[in-house]
Amino acid sequence: MTINTTPIRTLLALLAVAVVATGCVTAKPTETEAGTATAAAPAPATSTATAIVSAPAKPDDWCDRYPDSFVCQEEKADSGDWCTRHPDSFVCQPAAPVPSISAYVVQGGDHLWGISSQPKVYGDPYQWPLLFKRNRADIGDADLIYPGQLIQIERDLTDFQVQEAIDHARTRGAWSLGVTEATDLKYLEATQASAASAATADDAKQMIAQASADLDAAKGVGGVWRLIDSATGGKAVSISKLLKAAKAKLEAGDASEAYRMANRVSEAAQMGVAQAAEQVDAGPVYN
Repeated sequence: MTINTTPIRTLLALLAVAVVATGCVTAKPTETEAGTATAAAPAPATSTATAIVSAPAKPDDWCDRYPDSFVCQEEKADSGDWCTRHPDSFVCQPAAPVPSISAYVVQGGDHLWGISSQPKVYGDPYQWPLLFKRNRADIGDADLIYPGQLIQIERDLTDFQVQEAIDHARTRGAWSLGVTEATDLKYLEATQASAASAATADDAKQMIAQASADLDAAKGVGGVWRLIDSATGGKAVSISKLLKAAKAKLEAGDASEAYRMANRVSEAAQMGVAQAAEQVDAGPVYN
């Protein structure tokens, strides 16, 4: 029996063509083909930022449920009657006052401006002229003080005296170290004149008593000065004689003039004491 093999050969040929065709479809593209291919779309970026979540609103009855809450106490204090009903509440307590001092020891780097600005002194740098005026016997130049100096702080000042100092500080003008500025001297003269013009008989008596004590201290250290004053004919006289003239003015009923003259004696005596103290430690000078 003879078998016709032609159809079988034909079928095998067709299968071979199909395999070759399938391999061409899945083959790796050439460089040219790859370069012209459309790029795939990038995957969407994933955000890593922390989400902002708003704080939940407090319920309307929050302060009813938590009356001691800080927020609730502040709100009630602002309402007006809270501190009346609860005066011991911490939000109703006044701020503790800063204790004031009557004297201050100068530290390295200090200046009158900075000392005056301290809450325990005046709490205002522009009031430094008050320190200069009170310590005039120990401070020759308001811009030059030294560590260890004792600065006396005047209290019980009038509004006029404080404003007078502030006005001078704001309009003082240029300054230099080691020199007593003319504007500072004018300020001192003005304060003395204003204090004398408003002085009563009791003020004059107190100033004369202060001048007497200062004069005794100056005599004790040999620091008695001479002054020129219109009340003594414009001649240089000892401060002891000027004090006697001040007492005579008070007896005559002229309290303002008695105060002015006694004040000059007091300042001169204090400066004489300070100068004598400096000379004690001074060494010889050879020219």
